[in-house]
Amino acid sequence: MYTTKKKYIFVVFTAQLLLITTIWGCSYNKTSPDILYDQQIATPLNPQTYRSDCDTLLITCIDYRYAVANQEFINETLGLKDNYDHISIPGSIYNLVNPETQGLLFSKFELSVRLHLIKRIVIISHIDCGAYGGSASFGSEIAERETLITDLTNARRLLIEKYPTLEVNLYIESLAKEGDGLKVNFEKIP
Repeated sequence: MYTTKKKYIFVVFTAQLLLITTIWGCSYNKTSPDILYDQQIATPLNPQTYRSDCDTLLITCIDYRYAVANQEFINETLGLKDNYDHISIPGSIYNLVNPETQGLLFSKFELSVRLHLIKRIVIISHIDCGAYGGSASFGSEIAERETLITDLTNARRLLIEKYPTLEVNLYIESLAKEGDGLKVNFEKIP
């Protein structure tokens, strides 16, 4: 299922995405990375975040198209502002169900669960994920959706096997055209 060629393509894709994100971010901000190191930047911290624990671990893909919507969803819709750890992984769920990469991911989850006393894990997967080869690799919207649901439910099973006391919530997000713009839809998977 997970061939060497797919791993190579995924690694190359991830490296290219990180490079493009860095270049785009610096040009968008009209700064170079060197300038950022010469400055001290401080932002106020919510007094509620002084504690050393949080309720939820959020796992998402790194896809920039969904980053802002993910933050709004978890902060506002789920009401978890300043009360969650966020791990963003290229391909999110794809790498959790892949036997070759899941050990590394579980080691990172373990830190959050153990050190921050996590009670719930929220996993958000998205349509048109590059780790899967994008929507075109599925042949149909139905096949893509079924694959994501299968992988999400397998991820929940793996997480509950390892952390039986945790609640695991699953979501699929997708882009939808609304007027002249796009919006992000979140669908809870039972």
